[in-house]
Amino acid sequence: MSTPVTTGSASAVQALVDIFLAPRALFTALPTHRRWTWLALGLLVLFQVASVYTFFGPMSPEWLVDQQLASADIPENQMAQAKATMLQVAHYTAHIGAAMGVVGTVVIAALVALILFAGERVLVPSRQSYGQWYAVTIWAQMPMLLSALGLIVLSLLAASPDQPLSVANWASLNELILGLPIGDAWYGWTEAFSLFFIWTIALVAIATRTAKAVAWPRALLLGSLPYVLTFGIWAIFV
Repeated sequence: MSTPVTTGSASAVQALVDIFLAPRALFTALPTHRRWTWLALGLLVLFQVASVYTFFGPMSPEWLVDQQLASADIPENQMAQAKATMLQVAHYTAHIGAAMGVVGTVVIAALVALILFAGERVLVPSRQSYGQWYAVTIWAQMPMLLSALGLIVLSLLAASPDQPLSVANWASLNELILGLPIGDAWYGWTEAFSLFFIWTIALVAIATRTAKAVAWPRALLLGSLPYVLTFGIWAIFV
């Protein structure tokens, strides 16, 4: 039975809709419209920065530092000095977080693209360039835009700007399912694993199958490879 031919996204605006509703259409058009990726990257950075400022901006420095110290392994006799030092930079937390978010979005995408580029040579018969994989990686991160939007909404609806720092990871495995307390050995691991990663893995798998006829298990394995490596290595040291 022949595979239906997918029509590629007609414009960058249509691509922004298709990545959520018809990703195969976006990935069909992407090889000849890689410049659209700048729009996706710009939106990811914009929403990331907006979520950081909305969440951390109104937060009182004292509350922020107390939350940070609650999860820090600092001896009791050094706590007062640590708090005084942290209070000096607490006012700049939103600026620092926004800058780190911008750099992190670009650098992490570059590393993920490198893993996918290398993994493709082992797992599937297609041979896309690193630039193509970087574009795929950026577009596959678009679900994280919804994660940032969710944080913005939660921050605006909160009764007080002084919220637990864990709210920033509202879509994590821990916040939505496990509920492990601070101090648990797996707390950091489960807080870092966002359930939006599963959507991202599926998008990479669809991009892989769009480029070349590949079985779903191999495509999903390739899509999950960056997360298997990252969280697998982390789990070894938990």
